[in-house]
Amino acid sequence: MRTAALLLPLLLCLPTLAPARVRVTAATTILIDSREPGPLQKAASDLAGDFQRVFGRRANIVHNPSQTGESTIRIACNEPLPPPVTKPSGWENLRIQTIDNGNTHEVVLTGSDVRGAIYAVYQFSQQFLGVDPLYYWTDHAPARRTEVVLPENYAHTEGPAFHYRGWFLNDEDLFTGWTPGVQQGAGIALSTWDHIFEAILRLKGNMVVPGTWIFPYEPQIRAAGDRGLVVTQHHVNTLGLDTYRWPPTRPMSFLSDPKSLEEAWTRAASQYPKGLEVLWSVGFRGQNDYPFWLNDSNAPTTDEGRARIIRSAIDAQIAIVRKQDPNPQIFLNAWREAATFIHEGFLKVPEGVSLIWPDNGHGLLEDHGSIAAGQGEYYHTAMFDYMSNHYSEMVPLDRIQRELGRAVNAGATRWLLINTANVRPVVMTTRAVMELAWNPKSWVGAEPHGDTEYLERWCREEFGSRAAPALEAYYNAYFAAPAQYGNAEDARAADNFYETVARRLLLALLEGNTNALKGLSGRIPFSTIDGFAAKIVAAARDAEPRWQHARELAMKARPLVPANRQQFFQANILTQVDMHLHFNEMILKLAEMEQAGATPTKIALLKDAIAAGVEAQRALEAADYGKWNNYYTAGDWLLNTPLTLDLERAYLGHLEGRPIDPGVVTRARDTGFAYHMITAYQGTQTVFGVPSRL
Repeated sequence: MRTAALLLPLLLCLPTLAPARVRVTAATTILIDSREPGPLQKAASDLAGDFQRVFGRRANIVHNPSQTGESTIRIACNEPLPPPVTKPSGWENLRIQTIDNGNTHEVVLTGSDVRGAIYAVYQFSQQFLGVDPLYYWTDHAPARRTEVVLPENYAHTEGPAFHYRGWFLNDEDLFTGWTPGVQQGAGIALSTWDHIFEAILRLKGNMVVPGTWIFPYEPQIRAAGDRGLVVTQHHVNTLGLDTYRWPPTRPMSFLSDPKSLEEAWTRAASQYPKGLEVLWSVGFRGQNDYPFWLNDSNAPTTDEGRARIIRSAIDAQIAIVRKQDPNPQIFLNAWREAATFIHEGFLKVPEGVSLIWPDNGHGLLEDHGSIAAGQGEYYHTAMFDYMSNHYSEMVPLDRIQRELGRAVNAGATRWLLINTANVRPVVMTTRAVMELAWNPKSWVGAEPHGDTEYLERWCREEFGSRAAPALEAYYNAYFAAPAQYGNAEDARAADNFYETVARRLLLALLEGNTNALKGLSGRIPFSTIDGFAAKIVAAARDAEPRWQHARELAMKARPLVPANRQQFFQANILTQVDMHLHFNEMILKLAEMEQAGATPTKIALLKDAIAAGVEAQRALEAADYGKWNNYYTAGDWLLNTPLTLDLERAYLGHLEGRPIDPGVVTRARDTGFAYHMITAYQGTQTVFGVPSRL
């Protein structure tokens, strides 16, 4: 007893030993059973690569517990978990949990299913290693560390709000020119596709439309499945039918030749790789994404009659799908006229089909306030429609919050497909939408603040704490700057708008009539070329000081941005604001030229327009550094800035008394060139597999 009494004071003086926390270092091993699914193995490999970025050494991946060391990250889904860890229940729920066994310490990454486990891997990497989920697209290297410490007894589980969440890689001209995949039988190199699929998964997405005009047997389809993604289709390539490759020898008509369409739909649906998860899109538009009646002389002339044809086609598609898939998930993406016919009551959504409300290409949902539980959304952060944004951010965060917040509040969380076009120009808003799709808590409610919270976090994470406040001010000025050419909320000039206005105005001047401008009359009412030019002058002049102010704010922020983030600052900030500033000046000078009386004045203004266009082109080229070499230039086929400059120079020659090169005018009138280039890798394939002259 006396000995115990003497020892007691000594024991009381010893420091209290806290439970050991799990430390992750370069020596930590990654344990994953070799029997786990391939997509989870790929995520484990990505995590090992993240170790290289953070600790300077790729993690060692082992498949047997006997090969692990003192610190282990265990990745598991189908194989047994160590106690006390259990799999969460539900759809795609992730779990991150630490275990302290005295001599060994583990981080366990698991999920309710394979994708849940994949998300646990990427969530761990983002939350604890500091890896940007869009690191490839933002050129963002994480901070180097010697160790990462997880809290003691850490356990975290979370899951998605939206059931299906993913991207549509649409109008992919920049990708196709930058990293072509011709030798692999794909429009875009499979290595680029893998970066796309990885980014979707790191943002906790689960589905993809891997291209615009594609066949179901193209290699990126299988590659998406190998990554663990569900493959689906957009509103034109229903059931996987590549309508762009419909042979010219047959009419694509559900009126005069429904059997050919049914044969083609059946063939396409059967061409998906076996075992692939597919979500089936139904609907009916004409070839090249136009209403079917524009190319079918037998089509009805009333909305009711046209809706009846669309519903008949949908019913045929559903019957085909149900013969091939015992438990199909079927969606109707009500793009354009389909939404109109639904609102009019002429198009009824079939039983067992989920209705997907589209936006108008500019972030405004077309549901007219009728969105309801169980429905979904097709949403754009990028768009090519002659008016919107293909090369730059243009959908404000508060619009995203309002429109998708309505969907969340209505329970319309079945599906959210984001049109990202070529991804890189719209990483900021795309990440925002994906984060909202996973966890919309801060984006909805009586006083939502997700937009401001997200912008502050984006600026801090991407450009550092010192620069963040200045860049928040810049982004707010940037989104407020575009020329307002109409009363609608989205009637604002984006990068598509400048090129469209420039080329069509010049063509109208060459033709001496308004024919080239007719496609813009729905957005900009006018009756004469002069009236059109006057509206452009007013809108562009009004926007000019706003763009100058946005650029001034960008330049104030620039010295505050760390050296290792200056290239991304160029691509995401300076390139975009300079492009808008100079393109706005270009269309202003062109419109002023149209209004000028004397030829010398016209020539001077046109030279100013050309100079502004050259500066905008240089702004794009400034973002083509390192791995991004030729990104904005090799495949610039849709906006086609060089063509705009060629047409401007040709018109300058005309004013100076030189003949116009007819080839330039022909190219300026050609609306199919870009898609010919995007699909050139397909050669002479058709939807029936028969070569034909296309």
